[in-house]
Amino acid sequence: MKENTGHIAKILRKFLSGNLTEEEQNQFDDWLNASPQNKQFLESFRQATNIEEDLSIVRKLDANKAWDKLNNKNRTGVKSIRKWSLGIAASLTFLIGCFALWRTELTANIPKERPVVAIQKQDIAPATSGAILVLADGTKIPLNNDSTKTLTKNNNLIGNSNELIVKGTDQAIPVQYNSLIVPKASFYKMTLADGTRVWVNALSQLKFPAQFSKTERRVFLDGEAYFEVAHNPNQPFIVESKGNEIKVLGTHFNVNSYSEQVRTTLAEGKVEVIRNNQHVELSPGEYVWSSRDNLIKGEADLQRDLSWHNNEFYFKKETIVDIAHQLSRWYDLDVKFRGNVQLDKEYTGSIERDVKLSQVLEMLSYVSNLKFEVDGKQLIIETKS
Repeated sequence: MKENTGHIAKILRKFLSGNLTEEEQNQFDDWLNASPQNKQFLESFRQATNIEEDLSIVRKLDANKAWDKLNNKNRTGVKSIRKWSLGIAASLTFLIGCFALWRTELTANIPKERPVVAIQKQDIAPATSGAILVLADGTKIPLNNDSTKTLTKNNNLIGNSNELIVKGTDQAIPVQYNSLIVPKASFYKMTLADGTRVWVNALSQLKFPAQFSKTERRVFLDGEAYFEVAHNPNQPFIVESKGNEIKVLGTHFNVNSYSEQVRTTLAEGKVEVIRNNQHVELSPGEYVWSSRDNLIKGEADLQRDLSWHNNEFYFKKETIVDIAHQLSRWYDLDVKFRGNVQLDKEYTGSIERDVKLSQVLEMLSYVSNLKFEVDGKQLIIETKS
């Protein structure tokens, strides 16, 4: 039976809910008998409970709730009672997502019989909430304690391991910039003095003043962050990143500046991106790339561009190099490719971010012709023999 991936995904869903027609049952049997690997995964799925409920939760992710859920899970260490053994929840979610999204030409070249290989000497937990605050005078304050405390003499900065709050004040404070540094395997949330909320991704740095000037609200970003800007038409909010200025009055948007090509994606409102003498306005659902001296505008894939903020790894036509960069930041890994790995091959699928590394590698191994080995903080990727 030659697999039509979208059709197989539909049949799998109907099988799991017990709604197959006679014709679909025959097609399902053909698929099941085509590979021992298919039988192995099916048996794991049949032993799981609450499948549709868990998938429904994944499909209806809310940005703030997803972030809080991830934050609370990592802070308390409490595992969900529906966290299926051996990564089955992750595998099922990713497998069905791949069936729905894969291009036929990608899956046609994957061997039908192969073991799921992810060699690990130990497992690695996902990122947790935490950061380092560097004050304008150079003082470094680790934000890794659950108890909330005042961090400065003038009492305008309070925080803990989950969130930093910059309190507004009537006192005259010189515009001096503090820095929030979020290392690998971390994430962090903060609220600025004007009420703007910022979610900062791993391996990122945000410079911000204790008090904004009266004419503008300016911050500096290196890495990635999602902004929900408090509306103030008399005091525009500006994000400066690698020669780009993103100017807004009140809106929701994401800025990714991990590379020299800065990508700004707009979820709500309107922003203006400025580079040199070029100006580009964005409407919701649009993005702009800054590449060298050019600004390139296009229609955004919001699920992809905002996936990290929605507690999700979402790969859409991503190369293993792109995927490896995300895993490196989230799990604090050094990635090494061994042998003749096809670096330009593309993969598509999704999985929640609050899973251990073993579950992500198990899923990637199933949908690719790659083998993964973890040794300490090093992830080695090679082609299966």
